[in-house]
Amino acid sequence: MAEETKDQAQESAEDKEIFDEEADSRQNGQQEEPADTTNDEQEGEVEASEEEELSEEERLEQQLNELQAQYNELNDKYLRIAAEFENYKKRTDREFSRQVQFANEDLFRDVLPILDDLERAVNSTREESSFEKLKEGVMLVYNNFKNLLERRGVEPIDSVGEPFDPELHEAMMVRESDEYDSETVVEEFERGYKLGDKVLRHAKVVVSK
Repeated sequence: MAEETKDQAQESAEDKEIFDEEADSRQNGQQEEPADTTNDEQEGEVEASEEEELSEEERLEQQLNELQAQYNELNDKYLRIAAEFENYKKRTDREFSRQVQFANEDLFRDVLPILDDLERAVNSTREESSFEKLKEGVMLVYNNFKNLLERRGVEPIDSVGEPFDPELHEAMMVRESDEYDSETVVEEFERGYKLGDKVLRHAKVVVSK
């Protein structure tokens, strides 16, 4: 009987030892598990940070590529516009030079008949009774030239008997006059002309005081 009791006590001690070992093992496992979880979390954060940095670099690179494409497009437009403007400038310069060259073409064409009349008047002096023919020729040239100016819109400025106007007249002298009121043109030294409203030449006059 004593031996059975001893055996049971020994078995109980062995069972307790096994139980304590299992308890210690479970406790150690529970203590180590949080450490493993923390490491996993840290590794996940590092990987997420690396992915975020990579994504930021890709975004910046994409923006840089877009800006470069926009710059290239604007630069191409600028070069085309600059070339077109240079061609336009050359074309307008040629047209302007041509217009200046032939601006008075019609005027010269109208003057040629007057030159013919003057030439005929000069040739008439070689004949008898040349004075009358010369006079007729000179009057013909004068009238033709006067008509040419009128067709071109050139008109003489009225002076004698008109109030002095510094916009139209240039006073050369001042003279007392019983015939005209003060500040009136009494004599004309040189006739003035205007084209429309623009004065081509002021009339040189004498003004009463």
